[in-house]
Amino acid sequence: MPEDVVSRVRALRTLLRRASYAYYVADAPIMSDAEYDGLFEELRTLERDHPELLEPDSPTQTVGAPPSPLFAPVYHETPMLSIDNVFSEQELEAWLGRVRRALGHEPTLFFELKIDGLALALTYVDGVLAQAATRGDGVVGEDVTANVLEVAAIPSRVEAAGLLEVRGELYLPLTSFRALNERVGRAFANPRNAAAGSLRQKDPRVTRERGLAFFAYQLERGRSFTYHHEALAWLGSQGFAIEPHARVVTTAELHDALAELTRERAALDYDVDGAVVKVDDLSDRERLGSTTRAPRWMVAYKFPAEERPTRLRDIEVSVGKSGKVTPFAVLEPVRVGGTTVTRATLHNADQIARLDVRVGDTVLVRRAGEVIPEVVWPILELRPTGSAPFVFPSRCPSCGTELVRDPGEVDWRCPNRWCPEQLVQRLVHFASRDAMDIDGLGEQRARELIDAQLVQVPPDIYRLDDDELARVLGLREKGRERLRRGIEASRGRPLARVIFALAIDNVGQHVAELVAAVVGSLARLRVVTAEELTEAEGIGEVVASSIVAFRDSDFGRRVLDGLDAARVAPEERREKAGGPLAGMTFVLTGSVPGLTRAALTELIEGAGGTVRSALSGQTTALVAGENPGAKLEEARRRGVKVLDVAELRALIASHSQRGE
Repeated sequence: MPEDVVSRVRALRTLLRRASYAYYVADAPIMSDAEYDGLFEELRTLERDHPELLEPDSPTQTVGAPPSPLFAPVYHETPMLSIDNVFSEQELEAWLGRVRRALGHEPTLFFELKIDGLALALTYVDGVLAQAATRGDGVVGEDVTANVLEVAAIPSRVEAAGLLEVRGELYLPLTSFRALNERVGRAFANPRNAAAGSLRQKDPRVTRERGLAFFAYQLERGRSFTYHHEALAWLGSQGFAIEPHARVVTTAELHDALAELTRERAALDYDVDGAVVKVDDLSDRERLGSTTRAPRWMVAYKFPAEERPTRLRDIEVSVGKSGKVTPFAVLEPVRVGGTTVTRATLHNADQIARLDVRVGDTVLVRRAGEVIPEVVWPILELRPTGSAPFVFPSRCPSCGTELVRDPGEVDWRCPNRWCPEQLVQRLVHFASRDAMDIDGLGEQRARELIDAQLVQVPPDIYRLDDDELARVLGLREKGRERLRRGIEASRGRPLARVIFALAIDNVGQHVAELVAAVVGSLARLRVVTAEELTEAEGIGEVVASSIVAFRDSDFGRRVLDGLDAARVAPEERREKAGGPLAGMTFVLTGSVPGLTRAALTELIEGAGGTVRSALSGQTTALVAGENPGAKLEEARRRGVKVLDVAELRALIASHSQRGE
């Protein structure tokens, strides 16, 4: 087996797992959909050509990403699988051919748009919405019921007895997305991220105000129909919105439907990245079945990103808060995806070398939906004579420090924590809305404070006096008062936001919440070990090492000392009070006759305990029912106590009697 193939497969799996986590859990994509699809197809091709390298947990064999531990887990009775993609009409025809051969007849198809949103499973009990869950990893999702009840587009009642499950896509219309960006004063990356972030609010009232919408696309259980279109018609009668383009088509009509969608795409009020084609006959679906990852009876036809040519005026590099040096193209203005683009990312030095893109080139630029524009490739036939390859700088453009690149990484970084541009970007991040939310401290003022050497580390802003604000920033009394109020208000921000504000490598908003739950205070952050951090679900070795390295560095100590001196006192973690199982953590496996996972979870949480989806060093016991999975063997290896439901109830009763 060639070593370069093995290395490439490992690298692709690592990158795709990171991208899935960033997209599904952190709501902060690290690459465009088109880039992800390309890497995914490369990995699938390598695994097909070298089947001995295929592993069960490869991204090509799994769905989504693990659910966030910030929400209670929900176990999907029927897994929420992914959808296989095709990228051309030839690939679509190949899928149709496989369906025809498997069924032995020409299938009737159902056509609908592929909305770029968040998949939800809605469970109704005797007509009342009882539970709403995200996809998660396809088997375990997040309980977001309280927030979904605030979404006006989702019916809270339907006319049905017993158990009914409806699946669909939660999304943010483009009009609501633009209004939200104007209202909150910052640009969300795209409508999908804004929708996911709006759903995962701790305060459901915030969700209600965001203008979320929902299209139902599947009646999973609860009523019987012969055809999919009949089930959707019934859902429409119950108040669910159905995507307006959804309809039955013959195989002959399918290509006309795709052409129509291509023409009308720009006028839609929601982001789409293609169409979903399904077999309409439900009995045919049963015959076709599914793989471990996706149904064989449907496929997603993905649109290529819109591309436009323009001239590349210059290549510049920027330095971020972590020291990453990112190249970008300065372009002749061009309209792409409904927006005028003047700059586009070139990702990294390797990408520039691979494309051999040069100043003066005519380049293709694409912008799918609301993602950051990127250069696709240069049009070599239009390259001016005498052009020279771009030479990536070897030293930081801000401080002159020699750039470094860690083994296995693609990005060059400036290792100097005291680099002026890093200090500016760290201060901007510290003051940003999701961090300390300091009104009046944007990039221009941050740069002025750093240039005047009044601020080196972010906590220095708490020492600024009126004279300095007036002299350096030119602020009049009203502006000074506004900034002072913002600085003072930031002293009591929640601990998770303070940790996020520190701009520690690999610690975004989601991870900051997990770290805050472990340490409980800034004082504890100073002494917590990497081992203690990694015992918490969702915190891996890379994150733990980044946190310890930051707080033990001269820069990190200076930042934490500054927060102490400024009397920044974030809200500390409060333990769940009361209940016989308070302070205990449980993991569930197997099934319990007469008791759903949701009911078992409610039993534990009602007694003050916590339910997690995976075993860790903090697990008190594994609650095992019938047909337990691999978690039982893992619990035995770890020495974790195993209980059945009767023993769990006895534990609750014994602790209640002792008053514990």
